[in-house]
Amino acid sequence: MKIIRATILALLCCLKVASQTPETTSNRYGKLLQDFVDMRFGMFLCYNIMSYGASWGEANYDISTFNPKNLNTAQWADAAVSAQMKFGLLTTKHHEGFCLWDSKVTDYDVASTPYKKDIVKQYVESFRKKGLKVGLYYSIWDSTHGIDKNKIGPKELDFIKTQITELLTNYGKIDYFVVDGWFWRMGHHEVPFSEIRELIRKLQPDCLLTDHTHLQAPYQLDIPYFEGPFGAFPKEDNQMASALGHCSFKGNGWFWSPETPNGMFKKESTEKLVSKLKTLESRYCNFMLNCMPNRDGLLDPAFISLLSDIGKKWSPNESRIDLPLKKRLIYSAPIVRATASSGEASYLIDATQYKTDFKHWVSDASSIQTLTFDLGRPKNIDIITLVPNHKSKPAPETALSEGNILECKTYISNDNEKFKRVSTDSWPANTTYRSIDFDASNARYVKIEILKWKGKNAIIAEVEIGSSTRPMN
Repeated sequence: MKIIRATILALLCCLKVASQTPETTSNRYGKLLQDFVDMRFGMFLCYNIMSYGASWGEANYDISTFNPKNLNTAQWADAAVSAQMKFGLLTTKHHEGFCLWDSKVTDYDVASTPYKKDIVKQYVESFRKKGLKVGLYYSIWDSTHGIDKNKIGPKELDFIKTQITELLTNYGKIDYFVVDGWFWRMGHHEVPFSEIRELIRKLQPDCLLTDHTHLQAPYQLDIPYFEGPFGAFPKEDNQMASALGHCSFKGNGWFWSPETPNGMFKKESTEKLVSKLKTLESRYCNFMLNCMPNRDGLLDPAFISLLSDIGKKWSPNESRIDLPLKKRLIYSAPIVRATASSGEASYLIDATQYKTDFKHWVSDASSIQTLTFDLGRPKNIDIITLVPNHKSKPAPETALSEGNILECKTYISNDNEKFKRVSTDSWPANTTYRSIDFDASNARYVKIEILKWKGKNAIIAEVEIGSSTRPMN
């Protein structure tokens, strides 16, 4: 009898914990987002082999020139503190594939240069010592190691996962992880976003993720990223925890060049940067100012002076209310295949964008459009996101209302024959994401009937299907 009673009590405890898990997870996730926007201002340290003359995406550039004899990450941290910055972000590997740490899967790294020492380690230690949070940037696209669209196999995927694992296990708690050269370069399927996303969550549960997608794939990331040089900027009513990267000085792209020390852009100044910082703060968007270390591994005097001036002329607005909209943590279900009554259905689940070439699904002019998605097997789902039409070039980068869905019905099924309607939704003719919520259900197939849209053709950048309560299995 005692055994039975103990078993029942144990089961009840398990049920209680299980029932609390989604809410607890949601509260923790909301706090992470709030803590992020409360940092407000950070240092984007673009420092890699492009700082030494490599061109953008150039493979196998000679790394024997990489020898920053005076590299001083403590100087970087001190300069950040002088500006009242709260975090840093270091380009551990850019598109050219050179690693600022000793990676076990390549010799194209700092350990093979005359300098030899681990720069990632020095950076995280210096910034933490000053009470600053640490972020790491990592490019999945890698020209030197052949990681590119239509070239991803098990070997390449293992390379990516190994390097991410190195970065997220060897340096303590990482607060912010930024990937680049992923969505816009090769889409979501060759390098499967669900596997990478869950690997990061497993290694660093409290690490927030950004991909350089702007607003084109919101479910893949926690923090949408606005790329300042493309003219991207959060709208006045933005309520998403976001970040914007900004350049004030000329360089080799985002990286140092000989003209950098005296190359501040004409429209830039301390006053302009403080004004931009205040505007972004009011829109819950952290301002990441690009500060380019030079070939000696130091910030030039121009940056030291600029950052000190900003720190004297800006103070955080402590009266700003907390983040009104805390993005839900979504566990995405990989979509095996999509079909559509018109248009290229594959673009619904693997949209990519390169320069002005946008792979969005575009319907014909029929009165009703039908989209069907196969998840491969039944999964517990309760949310669908429809990502609107989007462009990033020519600037400004923005979401578009043209083609956005105005009315639809959603159905689910396990046999692709008998469908049950779970939601009917309508939205105004604007640029916001279309979120379709319904009671959690196990389903393999999802069908969406699009009844109305703005303009001649319905347009969707991408579709996400997932769960807001539990990880996918």
